[in-house]
Amino acid sequence: MRKPLLFALPLFALAAAPAFAQDTAAEDEEFLAEIEQQEQLDATVLAVDGLVGAILDMPVGEFVRALPDTAMAREVRPGDTVRDMGSRDNPDFEERVRGGARAMTAVLGSMAQRFTAMLPELEAMGRRIGEVAGE
Repeated sequence: MRKPLLFALPLFALAAAPAFAQDTAAEDEEFLAEIEQQEQLDATVLAVDGLVGAILDMPVGEFVRALPDTAMAREVRPGDTVRDMGSRDNPDFEERVRGGARAMTAVLGSMAQRFTAMLPELEAMGRRIGEVAGE
């Protein structure tokens, strides 16, 4: 009695292989999609960080000096940048600005991913509303 069962075991495994392969293929696709989304988010974070760097390097000394005589205008040097002005009173200024920009980008990326996942349901809801409204 055991020999037929032992013989049948590999047959059951072979029969289950296509279903397992389909599950694995779906998991692979999902995993690759997650990697692609993460790469897009990483690229966006780098782009935003580059923009923040450009803003921090923007010379503002002459602009501020053109303002009415204030304590801030008196402290500004002709070649000062946003970074210079922000870092003068706060040594963590650049780190905080860049960290805030990265956090904001990550939150917006997460929101975009969730919205994208909701789109099919939102489209279906729009169709149902259109049907009820007679359009």
